Parts: sequence; structure tokens; C-alpha cells
Amino acid sequence: MRVVGSASGINIQAPDDAYFSYYNSPYISHDIGSAIDIYPRHHEWGGDIESPVTGKIVKTKKMRMGQPKQFPTHEYEYGIGILPEESETDVVRILHCKPAVSEGETVNLGDCIGKAIRSRYFNYWTGPHYHVEILSKESFSRSSKSYPLEFEYQFESKKPGNSLENIEILVDSVTDGHIIGFPEHLGYSIIGDLVGLSASNEDGKIVGILDGGLSHYKLGGVIGSSKLEQDTHVKLLDSPVGSVRNTKHGVSVFRRGPSITSFLDNTELRGLSCFIYTKHYTKKNSPQLILIPKKYGQFKELFKEGDLSELRIISGNNTVKAD
Repeated sequence: MRVVGSASGINIQAPDDAYFSYYNSPYISHDIGSAIDIYPRHHEWGGDIESPVTGKIVKTKKMRMGQPKQFPTHEYEYGIGILPEESETDVVRILHCKPAVSEGETVNLGDCIGKAIRSRYFNYWTGPHYHVEILSKESFSRSSKSYPLEFEYQFESKKPGNSLENIEILVDSVTDGHIIGFPEHLGYSIIGDLVGLSASNEDGKIVGILDGGLSHYKLGGVIGSSKLEQDTHVKLLDSPVGSVRNTKHGVSVFRRGPSITSFLDNTELRGLSCFIYTKHYTKKNSPQLILIPKKYGQFKELFKEGDLSELRIISGNNTVKAD
């Protein structure tokens, strides 16, 4: 297990072979930098979810969700509250996990606490994951009250390699909701044993790992960057994708703008989904990239595993607009 964030003296830990994200989500706790989404290696609906802390189960909550979606979902959402050993007042809340534990039970770090569900809060491209945040027991149902996470990521800026307008991508898998592919020459950055798509600043220097949905979500993060000033342009290759809203140790948060447009061969995409990966999600050192279709099920008729396709990224214009 690895520490992926902390608040109020509590460490959140994720499996060493999971990938994760802080800003690849439209919800409030990700906006304020107080939550992490952890994607287990099994990548299965109904797969095991491992406890991010050692502590006592003090809350389990079952919630009926809204209307069904165009893709299969569960009818209920669940919340699990764990009072960690380090605290008497603050809890770790886990969502999108059907509990296999009961209130009053003690769990250890890494124990199975339940099964991954496909929530109606998800979009069709969202994979199996669990949402983790830290908040007071009294605020259990209010994500807006969760505590901003602290990070230890550090990345030293560096000169970029040669950038290409058109990128080849090897299609690894195709589902109704997305394609997972491995791009060549798109550029990646490494922080310890973590890797992700490179972010660059307006001077062209690589400044960290991109975390977010380009450009289908309003916010994103540059992991490892602590020196980007407010309103600094953030770029993918030569295309601006946003401007810095705020910076703290380990991350710079940016507002979307302008929106990039991406194509796989001649098919326009809804967006590119960027995460923080481990070596388990790389080929030839390049991390996987998740590509989202404009319509659910669209990719099944157009692409198949093993295809070598062309990814094109087009900038909306030459200025960065804040929301």
C-alpha cells in the first residue's frame, strides 16, 4: 500500500498496483482537492475494495439513487465511514462500495471492506473505483465539508523532447464506454514509481503529470508542480488546456480553457481521461490513455484490440479562457 494523501493527521493509502486521480471528476470534493478516486487493478464491477486505513467501522449508509441510465447501474449507492486509529473525531468516508462489513467491526489496512458498484453518479466511461475523503463524523453526508488533502509529490521541471502533431496509439481494449490505448511519442512524466501524461507550461517546460478529463471536465491538476503562478498556461504538447487557479505543495489546479478537440483516426472524441499510473499500466514505459467516445457504444463498431490508430489533438484557439 502507498500513501496517496493526508488530512487531519490521517493518511489515505491505496494498493501499490492501483491507479488513481484527484481531479478527474466533476464533483465538489474533487473541485476543492479533498478526495481521491482509486481504481483497483482487477478493474471489475463486483471486485474487492481494500480499506484505505486501519480503524473501526462507525457508519454504513445505503442510499437509493436516481433514474436508471443508458448503461447498467446499481439501484443503490453506499457510504462507509471508518474511524481511523489516529483520530477520535474525523472519519474516512468511502463511496461506490457495497459494504461487506458492519458497524462496530474493526478493519485493518488492506482488508476487503466490500465490492465495487457501478453508481448512477458515474458517466458511461467511468471505470470501477472507490472514492475516499476525510471529514468530521458530523459531516458524513456532506462532501463540501471534507478536508483538503496534502501531498508529497515533487517534480523538477525539464526540457521537453520532440513533440509531434500526430500521435500513434495502440488500441489495447475497446468497450462501450471507452478505449484504453498506449500512445507513442505523446510524452510522459515520472514521479518516483508513478507515471502519467506530461503537462507543460507556457515556456514549453515539462512541469508534472496531468490529472483530469481533457476537455470534458472544468478542472484538472498538474501533479508534482508547486511553482506555477496563478493564470499560468497549462499545456498538453503545444495545446493549452487551462490556466492555473491555485497552487499548493505537490499540485497546481487549473481551470479548463480553451477546450482541446481530439480525434482517433477520423472519429471525434468526447475527451481524453488522464490519471496517475504505476508501472502496471505501461508499455515501453508509456502509460495507458483512456479515450472517450462522443456516444455510448460508438467505439465497438469502429475499433478493435490491436489496431494502430492516429490520435490528433487540436487546440481551440490561442488564448486561455477562465470559466
